[in-house]
Amino acid sequence: MNPKHVKRIGNLPGVAAALAALILIGTGLRASQAIDPFYLRMFEDGEAAFVAGDHAKAVKDLEVAVFGLSTDRVRSAKACVYLALSHNTLKNRDKSRQFLVRAAGLVGKEGPGSLGLDKTALNGYERLVEDFEITPGAPEEQTGVVWEKASVEPPAQKTRPPVDPSRVRELEARLKASPDDPAIRYDLGSLYFEQRAYKKLVGIMEGLLKKHPEEIDATFHLAKARFYQREFRKATDGFHKIIGPASENQVTKDMVLRSTIYIALCLHELGQKQSLASYMDYVSQNIPLAELKRILFEEDLTERWERFRSMAGRS
Repeated sequence: MNPKHVKRIGNLPGVAAALAALILIGTGLRASQAIDPFYLRMFEDGEAAFVAGDHAKAVKDLEVAVFGLSTDRVRSAKACVYLALSHNTLKNRDKSRQFLVRAAGLVGKEGPGSLGLDKTALNGYERLVEDFEITPGAPEEQTGVVWEKASVEPPAQKTRPPVDPSRVRELEARLKASPDDPAIRYDLGSLYFEQRAYKKLVGIMEGLLKKHPEEIDATFHLAKARFYQREFRKATDGFHKIIGPASENQVTKDMVLRSTIYIALCLHELGQKQSLASYMDYVSQNIPLAELKRILFEEDLTERWERFRSMAGRS
């Protein structure tokens, strides 16, 4: 558990807005039967940009809008069609295929004519479906996250070297002498994590945050400890603090992706299927397979993620 594992990169364009939408979904603050005017405006702006041929702006607006359109099949499908076509124009073939897959699932047996697309968009969608060999009207085959179909096997689970008890005692003594030293707390927390002493880890991270509430790394490690204690609601709240707009200028992209993966696992444990679907969409669209596997390996989550995928596939 290295609290400073990635260089800070400052503002993360596009990430905070999309994840802020996920937070609202995950915490139940958005009524499922209503669409927030913010997402309607983003959809309308994105649609107008697409019609005007400004595909970069269309992508920017619509990738935010889709998170708030889940209760409206037609708008959600149209947004995915526009995104597939815009990404294809911008030479982002992987992204284009991902949104085309989602669009095909949403179109279903009603067919693209049910969406009210203009002729240009409709023809473009049909050509792209043929190009990517997507089967329209077969959502059960098309709407799974794309990386699940990859043939690459996950790496072996990490093996942890045994923790030297004398090192733990040394750091505990140093912490007693210097209780306000964040470095000691992080070093000791790392050892507690390796020992699976999550209750102790919670204690020293909470102590650090009382003195230094701005320490986003401590928030991350506290949320991880809550996760392994099976306190999934508290863990989700902690990870939401990391991906929220208030942390946008402090957090690393790597930590955002790790937190998103943990939130997905928490939502699965809590049985929040609708919120989980939105997070899984984010994972599939924003974390390349190789990077996902690296993060799962480094977080020692490979086996847990495979079990989660297996159970999600049966539900």
